[in-house]
Amino acid sequence: MQAKKSIVSLAIVSLFAAAGAAFAYGPGPQGGGMRMGGPPADAAQHAERMQLRLSTLKEALKLQPNQLDAWNAYEAKVKAEGQVRFEMRQAMHQQTDAQALADQRVAMMKHRAQAAEEINTLRKALVATLTPEQKATFDQYSMGPHMRGGRGAEGGMPGVGPGPAGRGPGYGRS
Repeated sequence: MQAKKSIVSLAIVSLFAAAGAAFAYGPGPQGGGMRMGGPPADAAQHAERMQLRLSTLKEALKLQPNQLDAWNAYEAKVKAEGQVRFEMRQAMHQQTDAQALADQRVAMMKHRAQAAEEINTLRKALVATLTPEQKATFDQYSMGPHMRGGRGAEGGMPGVGPGPAGRGPGYGRS
């Protein structure tokens, strides 16, 4: 019985890890998630923040006309998925039944895993069109400081803040 509980617990942890990593391939110096400050107050604020991040990335990439189709497909999927995730979170916050909330979480994790696959496929197609310089810029936005454990010249993006859990520069480096 204990082994069965451990397997189920491991499966749940794995799903959460996959769901959290789903946007690791999206835009933004924060690691791809659409996090900018606190949680958005409403769908319009959420969409505005997402558009700002995507626009910033697009401008930084200095895309050429032959790259726009790949960018547009990627951007459309990231925006659509961001909206779906926002709506799912809003619905979960309003849920009062514990079992219904658990069911919503499972549905959300399944959706995130599928969306991560789709976004990653579009990301690969976009990256295939980029020059080495553009790839470096895209990687900078995709990985963000939490993946490098620092800030500013020490490994992150200036003004973004410390790495994981506020541990500061140099965290996780050898």
